[in-house]
Amino acid sequence: MSNKVNRAQQWRLFVNNFIGFTIIFVLLGVIVFVLFRNAMLTSTDQALRVERSSRLNGDMMAKKPIVQGKQPGKQAQTGKAIHPFMTTTLIFNDKGKIANHVQLGSRYDTLKNITLDKSQVGQLHTIQVGGRYNFRTLLVKVPKSNSDKLVAGKYLLIMENIDPQKAAMSNFTRVLLITMGIFWLLSILMSIWMSRLTMRPILKSWGRQTEFVGNAAHELRTPLTIIQNKLELLLTKPNDKIIDQAENIAIANSESQRLQKLTQDLLALARSDSNTLQTNFENTHVASFLQRTVEPYTEIAASQGKQLVLAPVADFRATLDQNLIHQLMNILIDNALKYSPKGSTITLSAKVVGRKWQLIVADQGIGVGEDERKRIFDRFYRVDSSRSRQTGGNGLGLSIAHWIVNLHHGNIAVKANYPQGSQFVTTLPLNPPVGLGGHHEKKA
Repeated sequence: MSNKVNRAQQWRLFVNNFIGFTIIFVLLGVIVFVLFRNAMLTSTDQALRVERSSRLNGDMMAKKPIVQGKQPGKQAQTGKAIHPFMTTTLIFNDKGKIANHVQLGSRYDTLKNITLDKSQVGQLHTIQVGGRYNFRTLLVKVPKSNSDKLVAGKYLLIMENIDPQKAAMSNFTRVLLITMGIFWLLSILMSIWMSRLTMRPILKSWGRQTEFVGNAAHELRTPLTIIQNKLELLLTKPNDKIIDQAENIAIANSESQRLQKLTQDLLALARSDSNTLQTNFENTHVASFLQRTVEPYTEIAASQGKQLVLAPVADFRATLDQNLIHQLMNILIDNALKYSPKGSTITLSAKVVGRKWQLIVADQGIGVGEDERKRIFDRFYRVDSSRSRQTGGNGLGLSIAHWIVNLHHGNIAVKANYPQGSQFVTTLPLNPPVGLGGHHEKKA
């Protein structure tokens, strides 16, 4: 079921990404096409307007058609600039017939079917003549007062051939479509890659959440089952004295405490996932802080036939959340006590390393294998499940420790403690940046 949900979600992401890319490419193509087309016609339209101005101003150079083959930039002997574009002008008489057919020469046969539409005066249009020639046109009404008697009071249709521009537009359109097709295929590949890339952390988080829920349910079920069994056993013997059932009561109480500890750990991890914890960073005298934290555990270690030693700590200060670091030390020391044999020594030390400081908890216990060091901070992971069950471990303590270290922008690692045991080395910055949701206090 979860695989179907994941595939459906990935498919939705792919479709959304693909549609987004397609819209972007289509808009890009349309914008480029429109801008290119306008740029191609701008010079032609400008030529028509220049010719119109010449006609309306009675320019003698405009009395006859511009000769084909003139090159841009050349000037007539009179000193007036010849327009760089080939322009043809049709002069319509009062009956709407072409009056300058003699000047048009052989071109008249092609242009003779063009009719006069007086409503288009002053407007730019594109027309096709003879089924093959394309022109940009501008219709002009010349005042009767114009000094050029040949065109005074008549309608002039100024035409400019745009077949080269049309050919360029056709080639550009073909290239644009090919390019958009290539980019369309690339958008499919990009959409697939991005959907998988987007889904990767989601799938990882989903997998971890599923595993976490399954493990949590398993861990909660065990103590609840034991407590229920013991209570049911007690109900079958209502006449027994407490002393007679002391062992069953003690087991139920022990499992109840383990259940409470597990619930607290699960709550801490839930808070870590939701980033709702308010931190309180303080400038702390590390030596005295460690002394206060370790002191209660020395008696616990002695009662178990073990020794807990705090090595001399140099006088330095660090900014930290005392409650969280206290919890971190409790986890590491408790972990060391659980897996250390009687007669062994657990050593706790701290030192400054550059702009950071290290907290080291070293034991002489069973140690952690090279392969297990990579997973030891995973939730519910235990090096020895049967032994952890006996010692009351649930595999969450080191996960919480890892979260606390991350809150302080540090790192934690486990190393071998020669000749036997493990070292948990926590490296923290002396002045970490304040995390989201926390506040920073400076204390002397």
